[in-house]
Amino acid sequence: MPETGSPSLIRAGRPERAIPVQAAWPAAMLAAAFGCLQPAIDPVFLTLLSEAGPVPLGAHGLIVGGTQAGAAIGALGVWRFGHRLPGGVFLTAAALACLASLLTATSIALVPVFLLRFGYGAAMGMVFARAMGLCAAQRPNGAYGGMFVLQLLLATLVSLALPALAAALGPRAALALLSLAPAAAGGALMLTERGTMAAGQLAELKSPEPAARVPPAGWALAAATFCFVAGTMLVWSFAGALAAEAGIAESVIGEAVALGSLVGAATALAVMRERVILPLPATALLAAFMLASPVLLTASGKPFPFIVSMIFLNIGSTAMIVRCSGLATATSRDARFRTLVACTHSLGMIAGPAAGSALIAGFGNHGLLGGVTVILAAGLLAVLFAAKRGVGRGTLLAGPRQKFSSPNSRQSA
Repeated sequence: MPETGSPSLIRAGRPERAIPVQAAWPAAMLAAAFGCLQPAIDPVFLTLLSEAGPVPLGAHGLIVGGTQAGAAIGALGVWRFGHRLPGGVFLTAAALACLASLLTATSIALVPVFLLRFGYGAAMGMVFARAMGLCAAQRPNGAYGGMFVLQLLLATLVSLALPALAAALGPRAALALLSLAPAAAGGALMLTERGTMAAGQLAELKSPEPAARVPPAGWALAAATFCFVAGTMLVWSFAGALAAEAGIAESVIGEAVALGSLVGAATALAVMRERVILPLPATALLAAFMLASPVLLTASGKPFPFIVSMIFLNIGSTAMIVRCSGLATATSRDARFRTLVACTHSLGMIAGPAAGSALIAGFGNHGLLGGVTVILAAGLLAVLFAAKRGVGRGTLLAGPRQKFSSPNSRQSA
């Protein structure tokens, strides 16, 4: 008989008091948002890191790459070995990320900072994959859409507060305060692990065998998610540099990024309602053009086309990543596949910038456009493959929707 509890939920023969079902889902979403917050605040974080001394401007790419590589490895580790790990491991990962964040603020050399950020990324990658795997069980589109909204709101607040804190307390003190992010992620994940949602799903996550078959359409949508995340990061990582090279003022770049983020949050709110407006292939094609628009419209050097392109980038990216992630998750009740879908985000976030750097080094700015075209074309093909199998035609779930419930009330798969 499969176990229906876990050591984190049952101690001394008595179950701990679970938090209400209504609180478990937002707690998981919040943990996931904190788990992937770092990329959204990197511009401010890296600026403070250089002001503090240990990281020169030219090493920013190295620090970002190390952090994202760690996040990808941590997320993949959860997908591959998460079923063998008790819930306490993920809380420990959050605590280690908190420690790495504090030590980053006190480091005085580049190599220690790089190693600490790699470790931070690995720990937070574990937290994100775990939280997102649990959160996406009930409402896949709602989970990813809500996570995006929370991430954007948190990033906006942190980006506004950090410079002011650095001016008042110094850059190192401001960097130390960023340790509150993994601490908050750990607290939210602890509530999730103790909640009735987690009580009903931990048995699935601990199963060494898949709980349900994953159809080919599910794998195709997971691949599409990876492609659209990678394409987004490829463009996002170099949009500012392209704008500066074209003579667009830094103030305009900042305004475009802020406005794009607000529009992205509104898009996530719209998509998480799980109401199909356009067929999935049409959405993917439109989003692909939107994602490529900063590469196409920035070269003119005019502010207005650049601002519009950044708005398009956020709309297309958010719509497709949320939709593909949600639809991929909904094709199967396999808990480990849910975790794999979350992993595609971490993998795409490192693959996109790495591919962009290689293409620019080899072919210049024209290589960037070619790379975006290839990646998005692969995503479109994956979406078409899934659409031919009936995914995205007004139905989201291939099987019964999973509810946040206690083990005794769950239906057997």
